[in-house]
Amino acid sequence: MSHKFLIVTAAAAPMLLAAGDALAEVQVTSSSRTTAITTASPNGGAADDVKVTEDGVITLSTSGPIVTLDSDNTVTINGGLASVGVDDSVGVLVIGGKTGSVTSDGSISLTEDYDYEDSDDDGDYDGLFAKGYRRYGIRLTGSNAFTGTITNSGSITIEGMDSAGISLEAHLVGNLVHSGSISVTGDRGYGIRIAAPVTGNVTLEGSTSVLGEGSVGVAVDSAIDGAFVLQGSVSSTGYRITSRYSDPDDRALIDADDMLEGGGGVNITANVSGGVLLDVPPTDTNDDTSDDEDGDGVTDSSEGSASISVYGGAPALKVGSDSNTVTLGAVGTGDDAYGLIIKGAVSASSPYDGVETTAVQIGGDADYQTLITGGIRITGTVSASGYEAQTNGLHLKSGAIADTIWNAGTISAYTTSEGDFSTRALVIDSGAQVSTLNNDGVITASVLGEKGTSYAILDNSGTLSTINNTRTIAAYVTATDDDYDTDDDNDDASDETVTGKAIAIDVSKNTTGVTITQTGVDDGDDGDDDVDDTDTDGDGVDDADEPAILGKILLGSGDDQLNILNGTVIGEISFGNGADSLTIDGGGYVLTTLSDSDGRLDISIGSGTLGLLNTEDLKVSNLTLGADSKLIFSVDPAAGTATRLVADTATIASGANLGLVFNNLLTTASTFEVITAGTLTAGDISQDLLGDAPYLYVAKAYQSGNSIDIDVRRRTASEAGMTRNQASAYDAVFTALSKNDDIASAFLNQNTKDGFYNLYNQMLPDQGLGMFSALQAVNQQISAATMIRPDLDDRYGPDSVWVQQISTLIRREDGEDQGSETQALGFVAGYEAMGDAGGALGVTLAAVSIEEHDTTAKVGEHTTNALIQAGVYWRRSIGGWRFNLGGGAGYGWLTGDRSFYSEDVDADGEADASATSVAHWNGATANAFAGMAYEQTVGRYFIRPEARLDYLYFTEGKRSETGGGDGFDLIRDARSFSNLSGDAGIVFGAQFGKTVWWRPEIRVGYRQTLAGDIGDTVARFRGGESFTLTSTADKQGAATLGFAIRAGSTMSYVALEGGAEAAKKQNRYYLRFSGRAMF
Repeated sequence: MSHKFLIVTAAAAPMLLAAGDALAEVQVTSSSRTTAITTASPNGGAADDVKVTEDGVITLSTSGPIVTLDSDNTVTINGGLASVGVDDSVGVLVIGGKTGSVTSDGSISLTEDYDYEDSDDDGDYDGLFAKGYRRYGIRLTGSNAFTGTITNSGSITIEGMDSAGISLEAHLVGNLVHSGSISVTGDRGYGIRIAAPVTGNVTLEGSTSVLGEGSVGVAVDSAIDGAFVLQGSVSSTGYRITSRYSDPDDRALIDADDMLEGGGGVNITANVSGGVLLDVPPTDTNDDTSDDEDGDGVTDSSEGSASISVYGGAPALKVGSDSNTVTLGAVGTGDDAYGLIIKGAVSASSPYDGVETTAVQIGGDADYQTLITGGIRITGTVSASGYEAQTNGLHLKSGAIADTIWNAGTISAYTTSEGDFSTRALVIDSGAQVSTLNNDGVITASVLGEKGTSYAILDNSGTLSTINNTRTIAAYVTATDDDYDTDDDNDDASDETVTGKAIAIDVSKNTTGVTITQTGVDDGDDGDDDVDDTDTDGDGVDDADEPAILGKILLGSGDDQLNILNGTVIGEISFGNGADSLTIDGGGYVLTTLSDSDGRLDISIGSGTLGLLNTEDLKVSNLTLGADSKLIFSVDPAAGTATRLVADTATIASGANLGLVFNNLLTTASTFEVITAGTLTAGDISQDLLGDAPYLYVAKAYQSGNSIDIDVRRRTASEAGMTRNQASAYDAVFTALSKNDDIASAFLNQNTKDGFYNLYNQMLPDQGLGMFSALQAVNQQISAATMIRPDLDDRYGPDSVWVQQISTLIRREDGEDQGSETQALGFVAGYEAMGDAGGALGVTLAAVSIEEHDTTAKVGEHTTNALIQAGVYWRRSIGGWRFNLGGGAGYGWLTGDRSFYSEDVDADGEADASATSVAHWNGATANAFAGMAYEQTVGRYFIRPEARLDYLYFTEGKRSETGGGDGFDLIRDARSFSNLSGDAGIVFGAQFGKTVWWRPEIRVGYRQTLAGDIGDTVARFRGGESFTLTSTADKQGAATLGFAIRAGSTMSYVALEGGAEAAKKQNRYYLRFSGRAMF
């Protein structure tokens, strides 16, 4: 195809005035042009604008620029610029000293014909990412400034080392705007590099990605007299493989050239007068119909969100230099009066062991000053993660100055490590300066491992003097274990020894005093759904918004103040020297091991709670407890020690509450002195909080001279309101607790009656009453089935077989005996022969599965019985009379499990204590029955009074549990049950049809236990004393109600039967199908 040009010359201009300004340019419309073009002489003549149209493509096979702006004109790329395998190539070269603009919304592709190879046959590619050199998408050079705007809304693809997508190497007087895509592959590359001053704004709304050793996404190496705004994505890595292999053997096969380190995401080593903004689309703040809330001329729905992601050890965002000072001016005023604002996301991670990662770094490595005017504001996310290495979320190095850090987003750091590596969400190095931290978001650090230390906030500079928290500051060290963990031979994390420390706030280097204040904020309707948000403690702050500090708080030698005016603090608090104070009010809750190195600590509790885990003396200056205060002390009965506050002055208002927590079981009544003071002023001490002591104990607080004492003893069974059986096991259970620390701790954490019984009832064995009741129901259904004649005639013979479903549900209420729910499901089959004398002899065989679930306990005990039972019976009809009797025996295979699950007090998603015991044993049954009935018909209707005696004996062997451990496994002795009951009832029904018939029936009756014995349950915890659970259900009556629908012919019938039986604290239900065939 021939090249097509539209050349506008001075001579031709008068003829083309009517065509307008759109024709005042040179257009490249051909897709096969292979020669370069310049604005100074686009067609060998005068200077002019150059435009590559959508259909135009220039492909160059020699070094040099494809398009050059070397005159006061413009360059527009709507089509494509390309080269393959050409070093020292440039898509658009801009020469400094000119005025114009560059606009590219087409494609610039400077690549090479290079395929990766797997040279060592290890399953991944090897070698360089690119082989060529010095390839640039858009490049500005020269000794003089270029005046104009450079805009890229298209794509720039570069493959080559020492290359760049956009490179500004001469002064730009104008704006740089990137809203397209840039991809650079090759070592030492740049997505965008600003190596010369920019007088204007730099706005990056598109995507920028680099791959290569030492490659940088965006480098600001020269001053920007304007703002740097990122509202797109930047990604950088030198890794060929960015995901982590779970198997260490697989990781060992990764080659060195797969793990090259990149140069970082965004590096700013020069001044930016208008600040650095990582932006996101604005929030719709009103009810108008505007689609451009921030008034930037871009529809909000079309705006992107800032994202910087790095795989590797280089910081994702770095501000600072090793050779000069750096200053970021404020982005704006008010909430924007900060030099660095992060509304988007900044993340750094590495899948490889031993690579330290940093999300945001302020300051270089040579102590040059890096000033962030106004400080740093974060509403987005800053996160770093790694393996077997230190990780840093926001790191301020020596020389960094940021007066205020305001976090309303998330700052986090995580490391997974078996070694002693720390993770630091916010770290301020010695030589840096930060005076105030306002946290309205989340600052969290987490070590997955046993040895590392996590710091949510670490100030090594000693300059941080004010911390205000309204949301969450948390540090965690979580034990891990898997098949690749070499410190033991299992993958159970619960048996790992944790030596690492979780530190929420470390300002121990401060010598002038730090004030930490935690308050709650009522932020209105969270869901904006006109539904009140949950506020459990009624303090005006939604549960979801309650502030918290989780982890240690380490203070320095100045006069420190810790003010907890709402929310929760859980973790050790260490005050150094100085006149320090701890104030709790506004419903604040603090659970801590408290220390003060010089004893000059004032403690004041208004409306709030302080739980002290210390079990030794704590010297303080002043202790003030308000009327709504709660102070809880820790007791170590095994060591005979408890928290004791030794105060110069103690003032306790009337209504103040005192309580106790126990580290282990208290076995004898004891008295603990918890407060002693040089001067003690105490009103009436409320005993209410002593209910916050474990429910297992009864405690009483009182004043004794200048001391406050608390008497403690075990609660009696009567005080606990125990039933006879619960009381019988009380001593045995208490003794068992001393053999299982986890279960004992669960009991010690319960301070309510309901909570106590949720645990206590799980310790008890079942009484087997539901199982025996189900066996009775099964045998009564079998005996009732043997009374039914095979047809409606008075004839006898031939033989017949029959089958009947067995289905029953028994629900027993809690009371003196344990409640349970038991189900039985199975079948009974029979064969009978009828003789001429009018009687029938038959045999039965039943297979039944019974499952009993103890409902008294929180989880309950499950027992199953797989029963096989055989029997014989006789039946005879004489006129309207019917008689039957029979008996049988059975054998059962029983399996049981009993579980213990405590509450999740530590809120880790799992029960704090759990155990499961299992057992297998056998049992046997014997039964007998006799019945009679008389049926009187009146037309199609009939009435049938009937009565029956049923006897059942059930014996089961010893149940010996395993798997639950000491203090939970039970041994229950063999036991037996027997019952003789009489049943009387009357049936009303009607018959329809003769040869083929059906009969609906309704039965009402009453069953009464006449004799028998419900065996006692004698059990003991392994190594413990026996206890006995007795039953109150030896004799009882029950009203019965049933129905049946039978249908058949001369040789067969089918039936559906159902009913219910109601006794005191027990109900039975049944529904069954049956059928019979004669032959």
